[in-house]
Amino acid sequence: MKIQNQFRKIILLFELLIFSIICGGKIYAQEASATHLKQADSLFAIQQYTESFKFYDEVYSKANMVSPAMLLKMAFIQEGLGEYSEALYYLSEYYLMTSDDAAVEKIATLSKEHNLRGYEFTDFDLIQSFVKKNQYIFIYILLATALAGLTYFIFRGKKHAEKPYGFGISYVLLLGLLFYLTNFSLTPNHAIITESNTYIMTAPSAGAEVIRISDKGHRVKVAGQEDVWTKIEWNGEAAFIRQDNLRLLKQ
Repeated sequence: MKIQNQFRKIILLFELLIFSIICGGKIYAQEASATHLKQADSLFAIQQYTESFKFYDEVYSKANMVSPAMLLKMAFIQEGLGEYSEALYYLSEYYLMTSDDAAVEKIATLSKEHNLRGYEFTDFDLIQSFVKKNQYIFIYILLATALAGLTYFIFRGKKHAEKPYGFGISYVLLLGLLFYLTNFSLTPNHAIITESNTYIMTAPSAGAEVIRISDKGHRVKVAGQEDVWTKIEWNGEAAFIRQDNLRLLKQ
């Protein structure tokens, strides 16, 4: 018994140690991001845009303190540097986060100016973005509902002899939806072509037929991944681009 108690204490101490390391790491990362964000804002205020972008990009890469204001500043800086594809990337992220109509107008202006495609935003895009960002919340809700339903079924079965067919069908559908949410993406991903002279191919191979040699900046729907090739939708048909020529939208 004494050995078991000591063993439990060791396990508890180990768990506390792991917890403190994880929490400490998160706190340190948040403090570092806050410092970088403050430096970036200070540099932006005195129009040191290139220097400020380096700090914004550092914060953005950690994705724990991204704000609409920061995305707008990053888009502004990239547009000023002539990097219109990067500007469209951050504007797209901003719109999906805020649904600001002014962003749609700016995106439309930039994409028309550079003859780019794929920037038609609809209300359905916002719904898809919302579902994607909150997918795990939906999973937790469905899981809690499934556990509550199972508990209800067990206790109900002791009191009632009839077979609850309706409940069984509903429960199976609930489990099916939970399985789908945990294994598949509900919403299509989008990416922006970041390199000029990007080859769009009919198959995931350098020897495949070339559909088009694309300029940078086009927004495409991502359908999958095959080795170093990303499967996209182009003109309503499947096509392939090397993944290092694309930047996936996070929102």
